[in-house]
Amino acid sequence: MKHLLTTFFILTWFWAQAQTQIGFSEAGSGPQTTLTAKLGIPFGTIAKLDAEIFDGTSLHWKVYEDVYLLKINTVNGKRVKDTVLLRFTDETGTLANDDFGLYKLIYKKKAHSLTSAQVRKMKARYTGKKLTLMAYETGHFSGKPYGDWRITVEPFFCFEHEVVVVSNLTN
Repeated sequence: MKHLLTTFFILTWFWAQAQTQIGFSEAGSGPQTTLTAKLGIPFGTIAKLDAEIFDGTSLHWKVYEDVYLLKINTVNGKRVKDTVLLRFTDETGTLANDDFGLYKLIYKKKAHSLTSAQVRKMKARYTGKKLTLMAYETGHFSGKPYGDWRITVEPFFCFEHEVVVVSNLTN
């Protein structure tokens, strides 16, 4: 029974991971790879997004630790089928994408260190916050291409998707 439950939970976790689109695409090993935007519209196209702030730490991936992501709910009024989580850059000065940026946003001063109690208190106020934004999707390549003979610490070559927020319409 114990093994059956363990197998069930592992399969459930894999299924949940398959339903969530996180903001990177593994670049193919062939000479040509087609990149498609996660938002379903061309890269660089400004769109109205209904989103919410998502705590990247809850994904339990080291790369998203202490990072806030946007969970996209709608793009130009059209509901997004799967869960789409993307890193973001804010050009409006009204959002923060990490714990230190959030401290500066809330308290209007720079922090040199943060306690776990401070972070928990800030996260409680910030995560889950519903937003209406004007933004566009962009991205960049990360890592080293396959077949590169040099030793690298990058785990794989990928394209990292990102949203750039140009206007915060939230009241």
